[in-house]
Amino acid sequence: MNEKFNDDFLQSLKKRPDLAPRKEFKQELKTKLLNEMSDTEKSRGKMRSLVPNILAAAFILAGVFLTFELIGIGRDGQNASREQDSIEQVEPTSQEPTELDESTADKLIGEAFSRYDHILNDEGTGETFIFEGKPYRYMSGELDSKEKVIRYLSESFTPDAAEKLIGDHPFITFKGKLAQPDVSYEPGQLWTATTAIKVRTSETMSDVTYEIPVSEGYQKASVQTFRLLYDDGWKFSVVMPFSFRKVEKVETDSRSPFTLTQEEKDAYQEFSEDPTEVHLKGLSPISLAKLYVQASLDERYDLVYEMYTDRPDYIRWTKEEDEEIPKTDRGTKENILNTFKGIENGEFIQTSDIDGYIKYDNGGEGTMGFQMIKDEDGYWSVGFMPTQ
Repeated sequence: MNEKFNDDFLQSLKKRPDLAPRKEFKQELKTKLLNEMSDTEKSRGKMRSLVPNILAAAFILAGVFLTFELIGIGRDGQNASREQDSIEQVEPTSQEPTELDESTADKLIGEAFSRYDHILNDEGTGETFIFEGKPYRYMSGELDSKEKVIRYLSESFTPDAAEKLIGDHPFITFKGKLAQPDVSYEPGQLWTATTAIKVRTSETMSDVTYEIPVSEGYQKASVQTFRLLYDDGWKFSVVMPFSFRKVEKVETDSRSPFTLTQEEKDAYQEFSEDPTEVHLKGLSPISLAKLYVQASLDERYDLVYEMYTDRPDYIRWTKEEDEEIPKTDRGTKENILNTFKGIENGEFIQTSDIDGYIKYDNGGEGTMGFQMIKDEDGYWSVGFMPTQ
């Protein structure tokens, strides 16, 4: 503000009516106005100096907020991607149980029985053999191990029930393959003609009451309740009381079957589990010959060799050499039975202190001789190539 403005402003004040300003008023007012103008300029200067700083701070804060936003968006995207991947990888662990009514329950028990019946009456490979005096047959390829049998039964039973169901069945493992007695089985009850009369279902468990005919004509019936669990289908969780009658095969050959006495069976059982001649001590020459025949029928060639004499002068070949003899050179089961037929009715004849033979008639080749040698321990053993 210039001097002219100040004078003009003061002149207007002088012309105010009835007002006589003090002499100092002009100087005080001028000083006050100048001070106010100076303060205003200072304030504007300070503001002009603060603006760049404020703008810089604002840009910094905006950058920080923007950075956090971008990080958050990235994390959200990653989480969303992971969640999506997780959703895609998760598969249903179980299915919802299907409805179980009387009609379905009838089919389930029929299928369960058919599977068990198929196991018992499996014709197998058609190859049979004699083990401990009894005929056995190998199971078919898809059932030649207990694991495969359990897997097959597990289509209708829980694994635990399937394992218990066959636990008492007389399976044996012979030469690495599963086998069972060579007999047929007939059901004692008509399991395939059962009728479900009551079904109680709770989530994944169901108790079904069946009426089971016990004879042809449905004149008698047995009422039993079985529990089923849902595990990729309804399956019986209990051991079914399936009853079967053993049907022995009719022997078409007129010759008497080869059998062991109970004493001979016991000795052979121990000998087959522990192939040492200590289990043969005390048996008669004829009993020893019968065990030799049984071991040959069972194809237990390790037992056959163990029964040979150990007198040095009578040994024809070593055990290692014996193991290399092909099966085809050992004779078929039919040939073995024909050769030794009637030996149990033979007569032992001792010809010297250490020599003897069993005289018998096999009905085909006439009189035969089975050579026996007394070992140095005083017990009789089988001579190498006993019928030569």
